[in-house]
Amino acid sequence: MVPRVTLLDSHVLDDHISKIFIGQTLKVFQYLPSWILNNCELEINLVLKFLMTYYSVTKSKATFGQQMLGIRFKPDQLTDTKLVLFQLFTVGAEYIQSKVESPSNNFINNISNLQLIVDVLKAGSFLNFLLFLQQGKYPTLTQRFLSLSQESTRKRNIEYTYMTRELLWHGFSELLLFTLPLINYQSLKHKISRVMHFAPRKEDFKERQPLMFPVSVCSICRERPVLPHHLKCSHVFCYYCISSKRMVDEKFECPECHHFEQNVIPVILINKVNISS
Repeated sequence: MVPRVTLLDSHVLDDHISKIFIGQTLKVFQYLPSWILNNCELEINLVLKFLMTYYSVTKSKATFGQQMLGIRFKPDQLTDTKLVLFQLFTVGAEYIQSKVESPSNNFINNISNLQLIVDVLKAGSFLNFLLFLQQGKYPTLTQRFLSLSQESTRKRNIEYTYMTRELLWHGFSELLLFTLPLINYQSLKHKISRVMHFAPRKEDFKERQPLMFPVSVCSICRERPVLPHHLKCSHVFCYYCISSKRMVDEKFECPECHHFEQNVIPVILINKVNISS
C-alpha cells in the first residue's frame, strides 16, 4: 500500500511540473499578437495539459509526479475507456472551472446552474479528501469515481514499521542532543569514581608538602606542572587543571590518593643556595 504522503506529494509535483511546462511554453508565444494570449490562454493551457496527461498516463500508466516518486496506476484497472474519462474529468473539468471563474463572456457562462455544479464538485472533492485521510486509497474524486488504485513500482517498499522506527530514533537523537549539554557528566564521573574508590580516613591521612622534581608531572594532565598547586597531599597539579575541575565539581579530590581538601594551595618552591665559607 502506498503511503498517503506519497500520494499527496505526487499531486503537488504534478502541479509544479504543469506550471513550469506551461510557463515555458507561454514564453514562446509572447512574441505573437497579444490578442492570441488574451483570448486563447485557457485553450492553450487545455492543450498543454492534455499533451502532458497523454504522454504520461497513457504511455507510462502514471503521471510525471507519480513517476518521480515510484508509483503508478494499476495497469489492470486503467482501461482505454477509463483513460478517456480520466483526461475528461481532470483536464476538461479544470478548463470548465477556469471558464466559469473567468470574468469574460463565453458560451460556458451561459449554461444554467453551471456554478452550482462546480460548487457541488468542490464539496465532493472535500468529502473525498476526508475519506482519503481515513482510508488512504483515492486522493482525488476522479480516481474514486473511476476506481483507480495506485501501487509502488519500486522493488523495496518502505513499511510503516521501518518509518516508525526511524521517526522514534530521530526523536530520541534530538532529545539526546538537547539534554546531554544540560548534564554535568564530569561531576557524574567523579561521583562514580568516589563510589568505586574508598577515600582514606582523615585520621589516617598525613599532611605532606609536595616536592618538585625535574620529572614531576601534573596528576591530571600528566604534563609538566604550570603554576603548581596541591591539596595537602604529595601530588602536584597545574593551577588551570585543578581550577577547571573544581569549577565542574566542588568536591573534586586528588585522582591519585583520593584525598579531598577544600582549599587549593600553591606549591612553594624553595631554592637552596649553598654558601661556602
